Amino acid sequence: AKTEFLSIASHQLRTPLTAIKGYLSMILEGTYGALPEKIKKPMENVFLSNERMIKLVNDLLSASRIETGKVELNFERADLTEIVENAIKEVEIKAKEKGLYLKFEKRENLPKILVDKEKIRQVVLNLLDNAIRYTNQGGVKVGLRVVKNGLQILVEDTGEGMTKEEISKLFESFSRGSAGQKMWTEGAGLGLYIAKKLVELHRGKIWA
Repeated sequence: AKTEFLSIASHQLRTPLTAIKGYLSMILEGTYGALPEKIKKPMENVFLSNERMIKLVNDLLSASRIETGKVELNFERADLTEIVENAIKEVEIKAKEKGLYLKFEKRENLPKILVDKEKIRQVVLNLLDNAIRYTNQGGVKVGLRVVKNGLQILVEDTGEGMTKEEISKLFESFSRGSAGQKMWTEGAGLGLYIAKKLVELHRGKIWA
């Protein structure tokens, strides 16, 4: 019943939030006329808040689909370097705004592997988003390497760190560490849970 409720509520919330985003974009782009300077910043803040709401709703929807076994995987041979690069492009601005470095240590001639490109991109995005969110100084490093039975993605940051107890609960749904509660008030603690489930659907492993 809980999962069903989350799914229905998320669907219902997504439609108005998408409409709000559309109108806010047009207002900020000047479609309805030039915005007075003193209104521009508050409108940008409203837009960012709406974006965070959309992300939360998408996370809830993903979590409910995972729990009801409704996630479909579309496997194809893919270049993991390309997937990681696309994810990095999406979070580059966020890292720059915080004054953090974002390094990608590429490996040449990696074999293509059978994955659902969109799902793995979401995994990498969730890991990068988390790393940037909880890092205030330094930055984030991403690496790829060949291991015995496949490929491994490594994400390393210079953030606050975690206790052993926090690490043990890290990939549970609605779980957040004390660093998250101190440094970031938003987020439901679903990003890493979703990442874990998507990796496991690929018969892979994820850990910290």
